[in-house]
Amino acid sequence: MAKQDIGDLELIRQKLERWMCEKLGGLDDFVLGELNFPEASGESSVTLIVQASWSESGSKCAKKFVIRMAPAESQVFEEHDLYLQYRLMEVMAEEGVPAPKLMGYEPSSDLVGSDFYIMEFIDGQIPPDNPPMAFGSWVSELTADQRKTMWGNGLKTLAKIHSIDMTKYDVPGLPRSADNEPSIAHELRKFDGIIVQGMRDNADPMILQAWQFLKENVPSTGDRGLCWGDSRPGNVIWGDLAPIAIIDWEMASIGDRQMDLAWWFWVDHCNAVGLGAEKLTGIPEFSDAYQQWHEITGLSIDNIAYYELFCVVRFAIVMERKLVFMTQQDPNYGEMVSHPVQFIEPLMDICKAQLVT
Repeated sequence: MAKQDIGDLELIRQKLERWMCEKLGGLDDFVLGELNFPEASGESSVTLIVQASWSESGSKCAKKFVIRMAPAESQVFEEHDLYLQYRLMEVMAEEGVPAPKLMGYEPSSDLVGSDFYIMEFIDGQIPPDNPPMAFGSWVSELTADQRKTMWGNGLKTLAKIHSIDMTKYDVPGLPRSADNEPSIAHELRKFDGIIVQGMRDNADPMILQAWQFLKENVPSTGDRGLCWGDSRPGNVIWGDLAPIAIIDWEMASIGDRQMDLAWWFWVDHCNAVGLGAEKLTGIPEFSDAYQQWHEITGLSIDNIAYYELFCVVRFAIVMERKLVFMTQQDPNYGEMVSHPVQFIEPLMDICKAQLVT
């Protein structure tokens, strides 16, 4: 899904060239090269990579940029708040969390059919999604000690994000529950809406059964802070086994940060063990990592079992919506797999046992 239909790429290139030239001060010899889709990219926002060249102080300059736009059709989410993503990366830079250097945000859709933002390209490594990193990638080729270092560095960065005091910042559009609601209420509403959009007729009924359980057993306690939303190694640009940029903030919200903590581990677990691969050595035991995160942040992990179940069910709902979208586009789309489902029942059993005790 790296390549998406967004219209006449050459016309878009010309318009972006003029926009970027103005941002850089109206350079006479500014040239924007061909727009390219990355070979592996997310399936939400449109991503384009482009090389630009210009002269500055008598020297020739060349730099890569990344352009992010809203898709013409969405696989899962109906709305794409690109300014929210842009603003949160500004916050990350201010807080010392690794973030791309931003060039600018354009709120109008008149230029290219969508609002957009542009940031400088960061030369690093990103764990692949297709196929998942456990199935032969630079991550699976690391030693166990290297993966342990990588996951440890990632967890520390996640903890740093979770320690940000968001009351210092004006971030319009950041979803949150009302003060008199549980901190997860807005997430439950959002995914209720996705379920209403429709899943496959032959979707496993365990998904809806577990979803109902989650709505009926919302924790009575829970903190509120910045949740990255799609917190996983595949949304990190890595260099020397450490994050050098945190990207993809479209699912961000104010909520219980245990949701992010569980998502960090469980999405990749579903994409490895859930698809028949062995868990990669060096990735810590989840309980040990949860305790480490607790010690760094001081935040509670009392409800982590609930959020593990929530994250796996949420992932299953997302997968179902993607499968519906893909088969609508191509009736001959390949094998239908919703691999997170196999983890739902055992996780729900753990939650039920905790409710009894």
